[in-house]
Amino acid sequence: MKKTYLMGAAYFVAALFLAFTAIFYFQPIRNAHPVLIGAVTFILFGLLLYIRPFLSSVKEWPRGKKVSLAIFLPLFSVLATFSLLGDQQYLSDNSLLTVIAVYIGMFLTVAVIALGAIKGILNIQVPQGEQKVSPLYVLLFSLPMLIASLLMFIAFYPGAMTPDSLSQWEQATNKSFSNWHPVMFTWLIILLRQIWDNPGVVVLFQVIMLALTMGYLGYLMKRFKVSSWFIWAALIVMALIPVNAIVSITIWKDILYSTSLLFFSLLLFLIVKTKGLEMKKVSFILLFLLGSFVLVFFRHNGFPVFVISIIAVLIMYRFTWRRLLPMALGIIIIHQVITGPVYTALDVTPSDPQEALSIPTQQIANIVVKGGEMTDEQRDYVDRLMPLEMWPELYNPTSVDPIKFSWENYNRDVIYDDFPGYFKQWAKLVAQNPGLAVEAFLDQTALVWQMRLEEGFVSRYVTNIYHGNKFGLVNTVISEDLTVQMRAYLEVDNEAKEFLWRPAVYLFLTTLFIYTAYLRNNWRVWLILLPIALNTASVMATMPAQDFRYLFSTSLFVYAAFLISLINFWPKGSLDNE
Repeated sequence: MKKTYLMGAAYFVAALFLAFTAIFYFQPIRNAHPVLIGAVTFILFGLLLYIRPFLSSVKEWPRGKKVSLAIFLPLFSVLATFSLLGDQQYLSDNSLLTVIAVYIGMFLTVAVIALGAIKGILNIQVPQGEQKVSPLYVLLFSLPMLIASLLMFIAFYPGAMTPDSLSQWEQATNKSFSNWHPVMFTWLIILLRQIWDNPGVVVLFQVIMLALTMGYLGYLMKRFKVSSWFIWAALIVMALIPVNAIVSITIWKDILYSTSLLFFSLLLFLIVKTKGLEMKKVSFILLFLLGSFVLVFFRHNGFPVFVISIIAVLIMYRFTWRRLLPMALGIIIIHQVITGPVYTALDVTPSDPQEALSIPTQQIANIVVKGGEMTDEQRDYVDRLMPLEMWPELYNPTSVDPIKFSWENYNRDVIYDDFPGYFKQWAKLVAQNPGLAVEAFLDQTALVWQMRLEEGFVSRYVTNIYHGNKFGLVNTVISEDLTVQMRAYLEVDNEAKEFLWRPAVYLFLTTLFIYTAYLRNNWRVWLILLPIALNTASVMATMPAQDFRYLFSTSLFVYAAFLISLINFWPKGSLDNE
């Protein structure tokens, strides 16, 4: 009994330490309300008691999974702690020992929370096997997302359009095509406008496609015996979080692309869950061709995501090549024909190569602005790109647009006339100034990795058609009360709401869920995450600005990742489950 009390006291002291340091990580501890400190201490004390038996059970795991936990947990906790880092000027008044204690405490707090989540999910048991489910469940499960998006559609009728949206609308009007934005989306707009020449028809198409994809997610989960409570909870939460509904009514290529990326990931889930046997079904072949087509044509980075994912499937499930390879080659050939001879015949204007040079541009800018090491030759080259005195004026650490769109100052022909020369100068500047180069990279890609935002601008959403457009397109108020209510619902007026608009939050949660699915099953589960990971990496490599839409797919896939983490893919003790 005495030992139990001592153990409880030790856990309480540990919880108190974690509570103080975790709160101190976000704000001066002297400003923290006693109720907050007490509540956090109580929660962490409960979590410590909750995970204690779980840590003992880890000893019974296969060696590979024990090693994976020893690697994953510290790495995940450190990266999450770094991602939550904000302005901590108040810590400078404290000793180095206090600062170290705060960081260690925050790191341990994240680890405790992660372990609690892993144990909680693994404790949920879903029956083995699958059941026959009516396709009508796709429609039923699509209702939460459909209702949420339609409410936004009515509130901000006929949807939202930015200059990018209007650019494609103009192309659809005058039939003069540019591959700056995927031409296939422009062609879709042309087709839909034959039905109803109004932006609302495109918005409704996006809304229906997203809702049906979420319905398909629910259908698959029910097919594999996930409790309807969990399915409805995930789909309703997904619909209630304002992020998804408002973005779905904006005419952007990113909406259908992100929807197709989720759909494609669900098809990979089917391959893994059924060990490739699903590919024998005609229905799967048709869905695969449809999902893959949208994936490769509705954003430029979709094609490499598709190709690499297919290569991974062929390696992991080699026996499927007779069915999968012809389908994949068909999509690849169609892509090459349309983006090659067809684009040439239609005189499609190629996209600006500068779109892929955001990171190098920002790194050069940061080196110039911060007075980095540069030779006379390098100064002359950078000055030819843009006068040296202009770089400090136009450099925005989180957006390359002020430089990229400074047509009168930024001479991109210097790059286009000699690409090897450009990359040679950039590589030398980075090698000479690695610290400034890394700083610029982290600033420019903050949308990907940073969960906490205290400074800087993030483009979250729009609720209107860009004012003063040449087409005279305007929004119409159908229900003033609904419009007012939806504006209030969307308002980001505190840090908690800000977290909803940080893709990194969804990325960290998704990674935790898929890792838990791996612990429940085996390494093949990681294939399901591959398309999202590849898309995130490609966005990170070329990110021009802090626009949420670039990573909209992360806020969609996280719900699928959670539901997938509940499923035992194969019976315990089977060879595939080891």
